[in-house]
Amino acid sequence: MMRSWCCIIAIFFLSSTLSAGAFISTSCVNQYQTDASPSRCYATSLPDINYGLSDQEFHTWLQEQVQDAPGRNTYASTYEDSLTAIVNWRKRYRGNPQVWKRIFKKDRVVKELIESAPVIEFVKRAMDNQGDDEKFTIIDLCSGKGYLSMFLSEILPKEKVDKFILVDKAWAIANKKTTTELKPHHMNWDHIYGTTVNTDGEESSYFTTWPIPLYTSKQDLKDSCNQRQMTKHFFNKIDGPVIILAVHLCGTLSLKAIDMFNNNQVKLFALKPCCLPQMVYANRGDVFRIGQHEFDAKDVCSNGQYNKGNWNGPPRWHLQPRFDYWADNLFKGIDVGGSSSLEQDGSEDSGYRVSMSSHDGIKVKDDIVIQVDGGFQNTYIFAEREPVTPAIWEK
Repeated sequence: MMRSWCCIIAIFFLSSTLSAGAFISTSCVNQYQTDASPSRCYATSLPDINYGLSDQEFHTWLQEQVQDAPGRNTYASTYEDSLTAIVNWRKRYRGNPQVWKRIFKKDRVVKELIESAPVIEFVKRAMDNQGDDEKFTIIDLCSGKGYLSMFLSEILPKEKVDKFILVDKAWAIANKKTTTELKPHHMNWDHIYGTTVNTDGEESSYFTTWPIPLYTSKQDLKDSCNQRQMTKHFFNKIDGPVIILAVHLCGTLSLKAIDMFNNNQVKLFALKPCCLPQMVYANRGDVFRIGQHEFDAKDVCSNGQYNKGNWNGPPRWHLQPRFDYWADNLFKGIDVGGSSSLEQDGSEDSGYRVSMSSHDGIKVKDDIVIQVDGGFQNTYIFAEREPVTPAIWEK
């Protein structure tokens, strides 16, 4: 009987320790089809803000997690900057394990970094080659929790960036005058607007701890009214140049992002399209129109979609030609560029580059390998309005 009680106490103690954060995670993952190596099983100690590894040990552990990531060598400095940013997140939320555990899910953060690295590199180059006379505003479309902006807030020089605006329909409406109560369908924003208590017992907001401020904005890009409101309240009122970032936009959201660039005074643009549009558009006989370009929905739509991380539809490799055609049409719909050129890069992480330039500006479509093992969504589209910054576009 005594042995049974001892076992129960031991199990309870172990469970309490795990819930506190010093835990062992064993997971077999395929890095969301973005890992250059085969599926691997990890049995690694996941450090917590109160237990386990020091910040330096945590940084070393992060380096191990991304050592085989696609693009790791091509974007070496961007990866190092981003890992340092993650360490800074950890410091920010020290003492608040609930927020940290919600933000830091290793596989999710690694996936976000892999997909965002080319865009982070693009923005870093832009800032390195801009003067200090004007500050940029960066609009992060379909931001989710805001990982891309969270990386950039830690990395970019704050004397060159005024703020980030994280746009997503899952946010609650932010209200400066009153405390907004989050509903179950809202995305939690405690990592941005939540409060913390310092060593003196004083309460402060995480909002003030970000090197460059992060603002949330509840907007549905598919709602034409929301787009008009963004033009009125964002683009027509922002002082200084604007950058639009649109990473992992599914279906017709990519069209909306390009419309936003075409129809507003936006200096720089970065798009990584994701899933193809659903068949409903093809069944209606729709024609997609962006800028001066149009194409038939039936040529780019697909029945397949993800459901809780599982693919439901035809074999994904069947969709690659359709996705490539989708990306080509998105590129053509951006209203800058005239004459074109085709380049091929010899690096392992890069393929073809299509570049078009004119008196209006420049646009580039890059094939950057960040998905392997059956993944094919490796297209990144970038654009800049005149005056063009040559250093941004060097490969």
